[in-house]
Amino acid sequence: MLAIVAVVSVFNLRFETNVIKSLPTGNAAMEHGAHVLEHHPYQNRIFIDLGVKEKDPDRLVEAAEFVEARLRKSGLFKTVGTGEMGRLFPELISHVSENLPLLFTPRELENEVAPLLEKNNLEQRLRQNLSRLYTMENMGRSWLILKDPMDLSSLVLKKLRHLLPAREVNFRKGQLLSADGRHLLVTATPEADSTGAESARRIDRAIEKTSTILEQKFKDSGGEITITPVGAYRAVIDNETAAKSDTKNALSLATLGIALLLILSFPRPYIGLLAFLPAVFGTVCALAFYSIWHSSISVMSIGFGGAIISITVDHGISYLLFLDQPYETSGKKVSREVRAVALIAALTSAGAFFMLTFSGFPVLAEIGQFAAFGIAFSFIFVHSCFPLIFPTLKPAKRGKRLLLQRGVDRIAASGGGYKPAAALAFLAVMAFFADPEFSVDISSMNTVREETLAAENLVSDVWGQKLFEKIYLMAEAKNLQALQRQSDHLAGYMEAEKADKTISEAFLPSAVFPGKQRCKENLAAWRSFWREHDRNLLEKKIRMAASSLGMQDSVFSGVYEADTAECGSGLAIPQKFHELLGIYQARNSGKWMLFTTLAPGQNYDPKEFFNKYSDKDGIYVFDPDYYSGAVSLHLSNTFTSMLIFIGVSITVLLLLLFMDLVLTVIALLPICFSLICTLGVISLIGLPLNIPGLMLSVVVLGMGLDYSLYLVRAYQRYRDEDHPYQSHIRMTVFLAGVSTLIGFGALALGEHNLMKSLGQVLVIGIGFVMTGAFALLPFFLRYMFQPVRFSTEPVTPGSGMHKKRFLRLFRHLEAYPRLFARFKHKADPIFSELPGLISNPSTVIDIGCGFGVTAAWLISANPRIRIYGADPNPERARIAGRIVDTRGRIYTAGAPDLPDFNLRADLALMLDMLHYISDGELRETLKKLRKNLRPGAALLIRATIATKTPVPIFRRIETFQNRLKGTRTYYRRQEQIKTLLEENGFALCVVGPSGTDREETWFLAEAPGANK
Repeated sequence: MLAIVAVVSVFNLRFETNVIKSLPTGNAAMEHGAHVLEHHPYQNRIFIDLGVKEKDPDRLVEAAEFVEARLRKSGLFKTVGTGEMGRLFPELISHVSENLPLLFTPRELENEVAPLLEKNNLEQRLRQNLSRLYTMENMGRSWLILKDPMDLSSLVLKKLRHLLPAREVNFRKGQLLSADGRHLLVTATPEADSTGAESARRIDRAIEKTSTILEQKFKDSGGEITITPVGAYRAVIDNETAAKSDTKNALSLATLGIALLLILSFPRPYIGLLAFLPAVFGTVCALAFYSIWHSSISVMSIGFGGAIISITVDHGISYLLFLDQPYETSGKKVSREVRAVALIAALTSAGAFFMLTFSGFPVLAEIGQFAAFGIAFSFIFVHSCFPLIFPTLKPAKRGKRLLLQRGVDRIAASGGGYKPAAALAFLAVMAFFADPEFSVDISSMNTVREETLAAENLVSDVWGQKLFEKIYLMAEAKNLQALQRQSDHLAGYMEAEKADKTISEAFLPSAVFPGKQRCKENLAAWRSFWREHDRNLLEKKIRMAASSLGMQDSVFSGVYEADTAECGSGLAIPQKFHELLGIYQARNSGKWMLFTTLAPGQNYDPKEFFNKYSDKDGIYVFDPDYYSGAVSLHLSNTFTSMLIFIGVSITVLLLLLFMDLVLTVIALLPICFSLICTLGVISLIGLPLNIPGLMLSVVVLGMGLDYSLYLVRAYQRYRDEDHPYQSHIRMTVFLAGVSTLIGFGALALGEHNLMKSLGQVLVIGIGFVMTGAFALLPFFLRYMFQPVRFSTEPVTPGSGMHKKRFLRLFRHLEAYPRLFARFKHKADPIFSELPGLISNPSTVIDIGCGFGVTAAWLISANPRIRIYGADPNPERARIAGRIVDTRGRIYTAGAPDLPDFNLRADLALMLDMLHYISDGELRETLKKLRKNLRPGAALLIRATIATKTPVPIFRRIETFQNRLKGTRTYYRRQEQIKTLLEENGFALCVVGPSGTDREETWFLAEAPGANK
């Protein structure tokens, strides 16, 4: 069944391998960065470097044509090769020369063209440019020189350098060659998204096959040709490979380590190994439940699955430790005992992990939900399935405590005050260093192999392709016309930024294809400029320069005139130039996007620049350094806010659970100890906190609270350190902590950067949680739960000292019985009436003693009293036993199945319980009581006479509770109770009401033989 659920879950989920999609949002900088990274074409573009040792352009071109043909044949790519770029650049140059009057802004004319008109500059530039007409390399391009003798088009064309993958490149047969002639760049754009795992694998196989054939083809023809592909697809494959490898290793190491630990911890080792069953069940069900609400899951979340096994295995461990004993055990009783201690721990742990949903980090939200579901389903399995699998378990043959168990007991219970003193001293030292530094390096979020990193470095060195070392602007619009207007606006902004030296270089399509408004403004500026600088005089000088070089000067007639130039609706951008100019249409939304890179100037301020343009509609800014700083700040704020939020939530939860400020503070000690010490150690060893560091607050608070709750609840429930169940709980905490350390330790040894960082931080955090739990808690809990002792001198019932003693007996016990005792003592008239009904008894039998509230009242008045009681509810009998302590004994038994008290008591109590037994049961109970009462002893009964109308609120509540439990009630009249007492040999002495306007009535009777 588990296998079927796992398979169905896997088919329902798409595994997300693109780390960029795990980046957070939450402020403008992060939203802009995520938007640009998600849509930037670089993410889906592949660059292939072909290299040779010696300069050989023709050989490289031949190899490039072969590679391009193979890639086109694969059918995986939409476009292949840079041949289009080689063809388009000459067309773009021609376009610039033909439209010069429309391409210069007023600022550019004054700052760049006007200086060229100065005498020396003009003559030198004219001679230099016109002389190019006589060179072979410009044959066929003479018309460009004749049309633009001052070479003004070069001022525009120099802006196009941003479109090339490197500063110095050459075109040969349409291919892009490096300046040294030893490298050639082939580009390809996949049909499908290359950041998808399946698409990335297909692309990788196609390129690998092409590379193999290329090596064979050119092996014997003049030297080796290296093929070096780079692109996001390689990071996807490397991330997936690393995550899968880490998952496999984490599962293997965690399973082996925990299995060995369990073998050493149980009398029957095979019983201990069953602890894996709920952990595996919880993990598989968590994956299935997660798949219902989500369509994809990050490979990092799957990688965390190995750690989830180690986190959830503690539920099975705690159950099986109680089950595997040298005496016969009951599955249901074990479940009840373990659940009493572990339920709140499971809830708080699952809740703490679920808080990651609100961290703002998608990958952490996934991990948090996955872990929370795993913990919940594991706990459910333990307490629903294990009692069915093990209704009873025979005694283990090995009765002696195991060596590991003895060691854990010694660690927890020994050391006196030295352990907490040493721990607190270490805490004080670490507090000085607990100043965490949050850091996010986007490029390091991907986990890539050395081969991939070497390939990226080679392509970066040759061609300058590094995504995270540039500043990006992205414009977005619903159609091309709106996008061109955006380009015009941005071009104007960037021109002003360049003048302010904020930006040193920028290119936008408006530089060569201005829109309608910009086109008109440029044309007007051109005409105004040449009127001011006398275009006719310039034409004469050009003709003179041409004549001096032996050229026909008439060809320059009307040069730089703009009388016939028309703007119309601007210069439309032909589709063939879109990709070259960084214009793309989104596949999903259909919106048009423009991407451009910027080079910062000497006055560039990233925050000021971002704030300036982030408010402009449809414009997005991505500065990797500023983005990383924003994410780091967000990390710090999120860590602090999550720490405060979860810390406050946990504190409130503990206060509601314990209703005891002192126990709440004690339970929080290991958590505070771990957080401070962990942050101090991390700072000392120079380990920065990154995105996984956010989990430190959750895991330490959640898991640390688990350990605290186990130990605090154990002391609260069993008190005595030598109680065998105390040993089970200590062992549970130890095994849970060590198994978690094994799980996170396996991640810390992995390859994936984020998972490795996560493992390192959490190993330190969990290690300190365990240290704090065992070093601090036993010392304080031992003191808090020492038996209550006070003077043996009796006190006056109802006095202040009596009340103080009464409350001390319930100190630090579970919240419900403690609050119940307080409320009953304050509201029930029974305690103001008892002094008038009884007189200083020495030995008391209390049938239906409940939580021992009446016993506590009697003990507080006379500490020398001996009380023997019985109650059918095990929890109530346990609490009453804690109250009575060594002053008697409480049995888990109900009337009439009472134990043989074997004593002669001088008082028997049957308070508020008569209506729970039938007449026959009451007769049998009275007979048993007579055997344990001395002659003349008193029997005090308070019974509900259900005659009042309307029904009082207290009886309504009780009736509702009884219906829920299926408990039958037997309400009687006074005469019936009197008759039953007399029939069984008791002489009724007093009958009277209890309180005012209540249904309870007192019946005081004497045992046979009593003096009248």
